[in-house]
Amino acid sequence: MGVVVTLEINGRVISLPDPSGGEFNAAGDFDRLLPVSPDLVLLGRIDPYGNVKFGSSDMAAIHDEAEGLVGLAREGPERRGLLRLQVLAAYGSRIPGSVLRFLGD
Repeated sequence: MGVVVTLEINGRVISLPDPSGGEFNAAGDFDRLLPVSPDLVLLGRIDPYGNVKFGSSDMAAIHDEAEGLVGLAREGPERRGLLRLQVLAAYGSRIPGSVLRFLGD
């Protein structure tokens, strides 16, 4: 299944407009890209078999790291997953106390 990312506000997973259409409440399908670069200071900490969370103060950097990976992503689910991650991180970065939770297999 791979890594799944959710944005939680006050302990609740939220849904947002999907950049590809519709709505979504989780991002994923980009596991292959995580070990690509040592420049991934935050995304490089993701364990595909573990869990990690980041606060709102980290989300702008996560957005930027994901943006740097979009050009390397395969069309389809991998690219959509990174675009969704960017949306989650951009939204959460504006809400103190929000949490991006990365859940591995």
